Amino acid sequence: MDATADVFGSFEFLKLKSYSPPSWASHLHPLPTHFFSLGHLPTPIHQWNLPNLPRNTQLWLKRDDLSGMQLSGNKVRKLEFLMADAVAQGADCVITIGGIQSNHCRATAVAARYLNLDSYLILRTSKVNVDKDPGLTGNLLVERLVGAHVDLVSKEEYAKIGSVALTEMLKNKLLREGRKPYVIPVGGSNSIGAWGYIEAIREIEKQVVSESGSVGIDDIVVACGRFCILQYLTCEHFYHFHACSEIV
Repeated sequence: MDATADVFGSFEFLKLKSYSPPSWASHLHPLPTHFFSLGHLPTPIHQWNLPNLPRNTQLWLKRDDLSGMQLSGNKVRKLEFLMADAVAQGADCVITIGGIQSNHCRATAVAARYLNLDSYLILRTSKVNVDKDPGLTGNLLVERLVGAHVDLVSKEEYAKIGSVALTEMLKNKLLREGRKPYVIPVGGSNSIGAWGYIEAIREIEKQVVSESGSVGIDDIVVACGRFCILQYLTCEHFYHFHACSEIV
């Protein structure tokens, strides 16, 4: 990208854009109509000159760590669609849940602040710390800097009640107070957030074709956390269209 394009690209940040899915995903539902431009996308693909690779082997990395520091790597991909859905539904605040140092919760709080929404975080911690001030360490510092409302829950209570029930309880409380909350599940992993990964595959397709003609990809390695199935399916599409020999 040249300097001029980079300058004008900066004005795209926080812009609400209409969305058209790739043809191979147009049959999926729900089909989003808009997304917010929150990430520094596309993220580059870099060759990694790792020592002692087998002969005639190249290793390439999709650098989603460069998507924007405050929005936590690939987390922003889901939030671009989730936040657009929240705004479309008239929400004035978002609720999400995760571990005490959840990157997803931090990213959600930052994205909410960018879009003038309040954020409510339910954070899982140890039983001995649930009634203590969690302090200002790590992601908690960022969350408090952007004004997130933090509620702590013990690991035992989390396991007993479950994340869905806990967020629903907070949602009902906020509704009684006259708020309009939008719930984002653990990790942002649902049918709306899934479109972030679908777009990631379309992004990679364009890069593989444009980067010096073509990069011969034989194997795809995906780190699987939440929503591993979707990551696998989108890579499966890539596998069929680009003659990869294996997905790991």
